[in-house]
Amino acid sequence: MRITISIFLSLFITASFAQTSVIPLESAGLSQSGLNELTIFIIPAKAKFDWSSPRTLYKSYFKNYRKNIFNKKSYTLGHAFVQLCTPLSSSRIFTGMRAASGSEPKNLVLKDHYGLSILGADMDGTLETDSELVCEVRKYSKKGQLAFITFFISDEATERLLQFYRIFKSSNDSSSTHGPRYGGAFWPRYTGEGSGCSAFVMSSMDLAGLLEDEFSYWLVKVNIPMELIGGPYNNGNEVKLKDIKKQTCWSDTCEPGDAGYEHFEIYDPTLISEWIKAKWDEENSRDGGPYTPLRLNQAKGLLIDCRNQPAPGGDSIFMERDKPSIFIDYYNQKYHLKN
Repeated sequence: MRITISIFLSLFITASFAQTSVIPLESAGLSQSGLNELTIFIIPAKAKFDWSSPRTLYKSYFKNYRKNIFNKKSYTLGHAFVQLCTPLSSSRIFTGMRAASGSEPKNLVLKDHYGLSILGADMDGTLETDSELVCEVRKYSKKGQLAFITFFISDEATERLLQFYRIFKSSNDSSSTHGPRYGGAFWPRYTGEGSGCSAFVMSSMDLAGLLEDEFSYWLVKVNIPMELIGGPYNNGNEVKLKDIKKQTCWSDTCEPGDAGYEHFEIYDPTLISEWIKAKWDEENSRDGGPYTPLRLNQAKGLLIDCRNQPAPGGDSIFMERDKPSIFIDYYNQKYHLKN
């Protein structure tokens, strides 16, 4: 049966509300009692990023920068965060990773001339809080600038997620050696690393074995020419904006260890948002599809029941990095994390 849900978030947050999902499916006749519910929230960029070349990426960035210039808190690259509600925990987990300051990435590009190192550079980060994200969901869902997927998941998958969140939070606590670290090159399932916003969400889905076949649609892969990598990642090389603007192609070689480029991968929140909205339109036009279309204010979302899907077996929650990265190498050296 097709179900479309219209939910208006309360203007006030009560203590009991903090224990439950911001998407109360009970209002649609779907009982959540005893269920483990993982929801990923996606805020797309205001203008879609064009990853065709360094030049088009540069133009996309400044288009988004102009659209966000008067916003107190903006997500120039888009944003992603997660909510986990489960009877296996005394309270819900509602969090995500973001840069601690909007000025740091701007200064790295404009003052320190990092160039496209900004894609993978590590910066001061912060783990967002429940109260912050409730406000963000309310704000962006009313504008229709939000997409989401709610998964019903197994106890096994939930236990893996609870362990992941607990350890990651403790290792990225503000009182730890280096504090929370944010950056596009991080994968938080690798031991000792920080996270980008989309990597945090995708690691959660990866741990629970959710929608793995769709990952490739959301993943951007580019080979950054070394001449566009600046700062400490390339011997203090200075990269001006004009250098990026005139570069009309990425490096076209893919051989590991080639000194001419640095391979970089990132999950683009806008691509995830587009996928969700396309599936919502598809499911909303028919009965009996694999996904149930949901609506939160003006935001479109999907419900997927994955309780019978086994969590990935045989792999640890945290792993050692097996992919080389000049960004991670410098990060490890900076904080003396590895020999």
